[in-house]
Amino acid sequence: MNKTLIICGPTATGKTGFGLKVAHKFSGEIVSADSRQVYEGMDIVTGKDIPYNLKPKTSNLKWRDRYLKYYEVGGIKVWLYDLVNPDEPFNVAFWKECTDLVITDIRQRGKLPVIVGGTGLFIKSLTGSLPLISVPSDPQLRQRLSDKSPGYLFNYLNKLDSIRAAAMNSSDRSNPRRLIRAIEISLNHFPPSLWLREGAGGEFDRNSILNIGLTAPRTRLYRLVDARVESRLAQGAAEEAAGLLKKFGSDLPSLAGSGYALFLSPEDLVTKWKYKEHADVRGQLTWFSKQPNIRWFNISIPDWQIPALKLIRVWYNKKTRH
Repeated sequence: MNKTLIICGPTATGKTGFGLKVAHKFSGEIVSADSRQVYEGMDIVTGKDIPYNLKPKTSNLKWRDRYLKYYEVGGIKVWLYDLVNPDEPFNVAFWKECTDLVITDIRQRGKLPVIVGGTGLFIKSLTGSLPLISVPSDPQLRQRLSDKSPGYLFNYLNKLDSIRAAAMNSSDRSNPRRLIRAIEISLNHFPPSLWLREGAGGEFDRNSILNIGLTAPRTRLYRLVDARVESRLAQGAAEEAAGLLKKFGSDLPSLAGSGYALFLSPEDLVTKWKYKEHADVRGQLTWFSKQPNIRWFNISIPDWQIPALKLIRVWYNKKTRH
């Protein structure tokens, strides 16, 4: 088995549920591609789709200084939840390292890796060339630039590398985190040609990868997201957030980016949380709309799973190059 199935798309489209169904039918295992769910203890707010009383199992796969864990849900292994603590650094390069280990192990056991998630950059690292993900972070630089405005950061980047600055879209130019990362990369002296080519595509047999996208009209996605927010609150999201914020504070990127910082101000919490999730959905829709080779299925259409499963079956049974 040298194939990999990807199930991507915006939040609340039922990717994990569909992935588990596919894994049952095609002898697969789930590999999570969610940048918020790699953190241990960040369960309810991030929406990990596993029973909250389920305990992880330790595998024999070693990544850096620890052994990777997995959950078993209905007899299916689910990998790459709970990789690090909230106060530990983590990025797409780390995720790619873990994923390469897990995919190799799954394939060696004759099973199908099913990548499930909505973090587009994680998925892109599997299907394209992303040489810049290995550029290390610079904590001192990040601290020095942490209070600078987007305008200041963009001007700084423009002085360092005008080509790289010109390639950024309006969203990137107003995002301090992305601007600081661009400055970090520029200071590492990576040529603009490499930056512009990044993600152009790796050398792999495209028949070995099938990328399924789940989507719905935006209004339907908003309703699904709102229902998930209400459900997470009922499951104890506020209590989980209080414990994590007390232990780690609110400044960690893991907590701030995942919505936990919203719980510091309970006033209009539900509205603010839903608004943030809506913004995340819009960002995911924009990202995935620009990615090639995704076969989209509208989950609001009755029986959408029938043609999706048929497509997977045909692809699964098709021979690939060796």
